[in-house]
Amino acid sequence: MNDELVNGEQRIAGASADLDMLFDEVEALRALADDPQASADQAQVYDFSIRWGTLLAGRLPRLDHYYRRGGLTSDERARYDTLRAALRDTLPAMERLGIARPTVPLGDAADR
Repeated sequence: MNDELVNGEQRIAGASADLDMLFDEVEALRALADDPQASADQAQVYDFSIRWGTLLAGRLPRLDHYYRRGGLTSDERARYDTLRAALRDTLPAMERLGIARPTVPLGDAADR
């Protein structure tokens, strides 16, 4: 595990970059879902779904692992909570586009 101590908190290498990538793709998902012409273009949806699926299969579970074991900084934990809320909010768009849904808990009532 590549980590370091920053301001007295353990910092996992790449966690902030993972969060940035996931937030960017959530915004891309919203833009795709909100554009009727783009969301009807199966090639465009397919291209997006490949990037999306890669993040959901790799980066998101990695972040969740470190989140659950206390490996993220307090700022990263707060951002991860915000990310999970954004993912919950975009579940209908994922369903409508037929793309992968997160397999990590999103912090809703079903997770408790």
